[in-house]
Amino acid sequence: MSTKEINANSKFDASAEQTIVLNVGGVKYETQRSTLLSYPDTFLGTMFAKRNLSLLHPKNENEYFIDRDGSLFRYVIQFYRTGKVYLPRDNVTTFVSLKEIEAELDYYQIPFKKHEKQKIIHKLNFTNNPTVEKLDQFIYVLRNVLKEVMGTFETEVMITFSKNGYPPFMNFGRYYVKNSVIMESIDSLIKPFGSVAYTFLDKYGSDIGQHLKVDIPELSWQYGYSQNREQLKLHMSINNIMSDEEIFKHSRLNLSNMKIKEK
Repeated sequence: MSTKEINANSKFDASAEQTIVLNVGGVKYETQRSTLLSYPDTFLGTMFAKRNLSLLHPKNENEYFIDRDGSLFRYVIQFYRTGKVYLPRDNVTTFVSLKEIEAELDYYQIPFKKHEKQKIIHKLNFTNNPTVEKLDQFIYVLRNVLKEVMGTFETEVMITFSKNGYPPFMNFGRYYVKNSVIMESIDSLIKPFGSVAYTFLDKYGSDIGQHLKVDIPELSWQYGYSQNREQLKLHMSINNIMSDEEIFKHSRLNLSNMKIKEK
């Protein structure tokens, strides 16, 4: 085994609880490596097994792209998390091909017996309401926006959404950030939602803020309307209380230093 392979395996063995991002057809899911390893004979359990780690090529260190249907993948990830496939509600409205569901279960090598699989297939006529999926994606994107902000030592971002469909625009705490890379990165995350973001915040703004604060207690969440209610301004700020020393301590730089000292 090469030195590169040994280092890769050592890195992953050190953290079975490593958080990974699965980008399935453009829809991203967060999970832990140990969750996937709970079913070692499945596609993802094999993919992230120790013997195959050196073959993986992640983006941003922990993101992996899978060229499959991202909306159908929710059935797959729920199996890894619970050992069961959760069926959609009876009052949903969007048709799903039964063959597509079966194909995804087969592709990811989910260990269902044939009669169990057929039972699920016959009960599944519809997928979750696409509005629900879009709302969940919007919340996920807002979390990623906060990560982008914190990752560049920014503390706040203000995003203006228009009711009439105009693209959203942003302001940051420091004026010189306007034309920076972070601006482009956040714009690419937010822009696909267009006016639907206005609708989500208009209907569920307080609930979204409370939901995000569960994971990010330091978050300050405020939103309000323009005088004619044609625009809605969202202000998110977060106090990144970690000092320079703490950032270093929790980064890979500190791990490298520890290994050097051990030698």
